[in-house]
Order: sequence, then C-alpha cells, then structure tokens
Amino acid sequence: MKRGTVGWSIREGELKALLCGFFLTGAYLASTMAAKTQVQTGHFDRECALNEIKVITLIEDHGAAEDLPADRLHNAALMQLRARSVCYEGRIEQALALYDGILDLGPIASAKR
Repeated sequence: MKRGTVGWSIREGELKALLCGFFLTGAYLASTMAAKTQVQTGHFDRECALNEIKVITLIEDHGAAEDLPADRLHNAALMQLRARSVCYEGRIEQALALYDGILDLGPIASAKR
C-alpha cells in the first residue's frame, strides 16, 4: 500500500506502539537488573564488617562451648544473615542494631570465672 492510505497509517501506528512497548519493557528490565546488581555488589560498611567478625566469633564460641540452646544459636545466625543483607542495602543503622541484638547473647559460659 502507499504511504498516504489508511491501511498503511494503521500499520505504522501499530508498529510504533509495538516498538514503544518493546522499548519500555527493555528499559524496565534493564533498570530492574541494574538495581538488583547494585544491591548484590553494594558496599559493605566498615562498622558492619567489624560487627560481622564479632558476631561470627561469638556464635562459633557459643556453639563450641555448648552453653546455649541450638535454636537460639540458629536464630542468631539467621539474624546475622539479615544484618549482613541490610548492611549491603545501605541501611547501616538498622544493620548495627541487628548486630547489637546478636551480641546480647552474652559472654561464653566457660569464659566466666
């Protein structure tokens, strides 16, 4: 059909709508993947790293001393993973509060004298 006819205009409009839809879908997917990548490769704050070491050591020491119930250590380990994730998301204050909650497990029983 020729360019000036109604049939061609409708097809051209449909093509534009289709291309626009593909473009918007591609842009949405690209932004979603970029956001996901940013969260996964986010900066791990120094304070979070220091607390991470303390928490890992505390949980391992309590496990070796067998002075706390296993479910309590399990919950502490899950909270540690949550704190790490929150820190990677950039919510440092919330992550530090979670780490502090884990440190409330207290000292190792064998260390008390």
